[in-house]
Amino acid sequence: MEAAPDPPSEPPPPPEELAIEGLLDEVFSAPKQRRMHYSMKQKRDVLLATLGLGIREAARVQKIPRRTLESWLEKKEDIFAFRGSEKTLSRASGRPEIIPFKVELIAFMKDKRRESLPLTASIMAAYIRDEYSEWQEDYAAGKKDIYTAYQSLQRLLQRFAYRHGFVQRTPHGLKRT
Repeated sequence: MEAAPDPPSEPPPPPEELAIEGLLDEVFSAPKQRRMHYSMKQKRDVLLATLGLGIREAARVQKIPRRTLESWLEKKEDIFAFRGSEKTLSRASGRPEIIPFKVELIAFMKDKRRESLPLTASIMAAYIRDEYSEWQEDYAAGKKDIYTAYQSLQRLLQRFAYRHGFVQRTPHGLKRT
C-alpha cells in the first residue's frame, strides 16, 4: 500500500504581508510600562512606613517594586540626610547635557530671535566656532572626519534648539510680489 500524497500546502505569504502583520502586532500590542519617579518625600514616607516589615510584605503594602524598595533601603542614610526641596526627584531624568555652555548658547539664540534674525544650526555652529573653538575642536576630535563632525554638530544643535523650545520658522501669510 502506498501512502496517500499529502494535500498541497499553501505557499508562504509574501514578505510584505508578513511585514504588515508584524507592524500591526507592534502597534496594537500593550504599551510599555512607564518608569515611575518618586520624590524624596515619598521615599522617606515609604521607608518610615515599612519599618519592622519584611521587604516583600513592605513592597506589596506600599505598592512599590521590591527591587526599588531594596535600593532605597541600601541608600537609606542618603535619603534621610538629603537637605533640599521635598519635591526633588532623586536625580533629573534624561541624559546629561553635552554642551557645557548651554546658558550662553540659549542667550545667543534668544538674542537672534529678538532681533528677528534667522536662527539656524549653521548660525549656531558659527557662534560656537567663534566663541568656543576649543570645545568644538575637542568635539570634532572624536569623529571619523571633519564632514562627519560637522554633520553631527548640526544634528546636535538642531536637537538642542528643539529641546529648548526653538522651532524652525517658515515664512507664511500672503506673498506680495
